[in-house]
Amino acid sequence: MSTAIFEQLRPRLFALAFRMLGSHADAEDAVQDVWLRWRNVDVATLHDPVGWLIRVCSNLCLDVLKSARRRRENYVGNWLPEPWVNPFANETETALINQDYLSQAYLLMLEKLSAAERIALVLHDVFDWDHAAIAGVLENQPNNARQILFRARRKMSDMATRNQPDQSHQPTRHSHAGVPETPDEAGKTASPNRLTRDDLAGFIDALQSGQADRIAALLSSDVILQSDGGGKASVNINKLFGTDHVARFFAGVWHKNLIAADMMVVESEAESWVLFSSEGVVHTAITFALGKGGIESLFVHRNPDKLAVFQPKNS
Repeated sequence: MSTAIFEQLRPRLFALAFRMLGSHADAEDAVQDVWLRWRNVDVATLHDPVGWLIRVCSNLCLDVLKSARRRRENYVGNWLPEPWVNPFANETETALINQDYLSQAYLLMLEKLSAAERIALVLHDVFDWDHAAIAGVLENQPNNARQILFRARRKMSDMATRNQPDQSHQPTRHSHAGVPETPDEAGKTASPNRLTRDDLAGFIDALQSGQADRIAALLSSDVILQSDGGGKASVNINKLFGTDHVARFFAGVWHKNLIAADMMVVESEAESWVLFSSEGVVHTAITFALGKGGIESLFVHRNPDKLAVFQPKNS
């Protein structure tokens, strides 16, 4: 019985840990640690087994986040979260895999939060936990948890402002603690817009043209490109900013490295990826997020460790 409960919740726990850690391996390790603790618990004594599992997983992630941040400080080049590929695609409840909360853009915004802020935001926005339940995980009082959540949402709102419609005419609400809330404070944190098939097709057509002006026409004036090679593949170590720099980068990369590669599109619950491969091995993966002026963020993965999720199963 206890094994059945855990296996039913395993996809939920894995997605929770991935949102916290941005790594399939780290998420898998965290879930395995939850299982080891679960085996030693008398489930009959638990009032809320699901809550217990989520709480333990969250606490384990809090510990991992501290060491993960130290590792990322020594990471070669720019660090990006791993692309999300759901290992439980045929088992997970549709409500679990919310596409807006697993994208590269959203996970990178989460990365800017403190560990406590990230835990509070994910538990509230993804799992609908109230302040009292979140306080139990953070080992503080509900009012403290409320303030942590407020700070997290304010930071996320500031980072996502350029991706959101004008909200200047919306009324200001106030939280129960008497603190002014952002327009989205009472609900879920807004996330970067998901690209459509037409958006993706337009980007691919422009990229295949190899013409910087056609690529530039799709980009926002303040577009940012981030690449992750992990010291194992050639990429731009620094971020690229602005329409001209990003467009010229892609035009150059297309002619030098991508024009002869095989290309395909893979869609996950989080976002769509353009994959480039040679001899059956994926070597480059690109996705992007949209804003008000066009493509606001582009993410290029070339670290072979992080591209493993896209490789053929028999490779």
